[in-house]
Amino acid sequence: MTLKQGDSLTFFEPGGRRTEAVLEAAEEIAWSGSPLQAHRVILSCADGTVRQYRHLSPLTSAHEAYQALDNEILAGLRMHRLCGDRLYPASVSRLAGYEANGKEPFALVEHYRGSPIGSTSGRIVPGEGVRFQSTLLTGARWLNAAGIAHRSISPANVHWDGMTAQITDFSTATIVGAPREEIGRPPWQAPEQRPGQVEGWVSQKEDVWSVGRLIYYVATGRELIRSEQAKEEPELAHLLNGIFGPIEGRPTPRMLLTRLNLHDPVPQQIQPDAALEQGRADFHVHRMRKHPGLRTVNGSMPRPATQSPPPPPPEPDTRKGWWRR
Repeated sequence: MTLKQGDSLTFFEPGGRRTEAVLEAAEEIAWSGSPLQAHRVILSCADGTVRQYRHLSPLTSAHEAYQALDNEILAGLRMHRLCGDRLYPASVSRLAGYEANGKEPFALVEHYRGSPIGSTSGRIVPGEGVRFQSTLLTGARWLNAAGIAHRSISPANVHWDGMTAQITDFSTATIVGAPREEIGRPPWQAPEQRPGQVEGWVSQKEDVWSVGRLIYYVATGRELIRSEQAKEEPELAHLLNGIFGPIEGRPTPRMLLTRLNLHDPVPQQIQPDAALEQGRADFHVHRMRKHPGLRTVNGSMPRPATQSPPPPPPEPDTRKGWWRR
């Protein structure tokens, strides 16, 4: 997508308000390996505000590029539906606006915090390790509460600013309970997402495996080769216990926060939306209609997820993305 000063942009905010803006400036951001292109943009909005965002759009006309944009918007809308403005966590990047139905769809995301942890080879200031772990797990817990599986957590998309680890880039995200597929990149992808090992339905625990591996990498400066390595690190053995074993015994983000003596950041009063189950069922019916091959995972439709996130966005336009009108 080509952006020029003076361009008019019209988009929806996550809460549903339609906003008009004029593009004041745009600068491309290098983003290797992504099917999306990114720009820093400055917008003059009709309400008199000047806003700065990260503008995301498909890099090509390929289906995977439109799907990546859909995933980014889906995750952002589900997080907004769960958190609103008051509770939104700093440990998850935030959708600010989107246009899904035009010839050139795009998403606007608030600028990421700090830099990718991989840009410093995982090195952080001594004494910041527990802060990194707690805020990373907080982000994973909020995604879990919203029913989102990131599926590609790695040093490239977890940012760190010295205070908060922030999970970014939801181009590979899906909802908990969707059929698993081969996705992510080694060595950070969970075993359940690797070739020859894919079966069953997406859960919160694939991301837990990737989070655990990243915690080990940042704490030691080494990549995990054997699961037993975690047990050899006294400061990590308790926190990472069970993460690299069979998925059935893998701890949840909430359990891992408890191991750090931290309370659950998701308030108990947050209740699932009444339309959740119908929305989830509609999603699966549509996904299976578009991709009948997914039935071959075990010959049946996906089971409902155990968590209770808000429902997905409205019925999709099958021309480009699953959720578009």
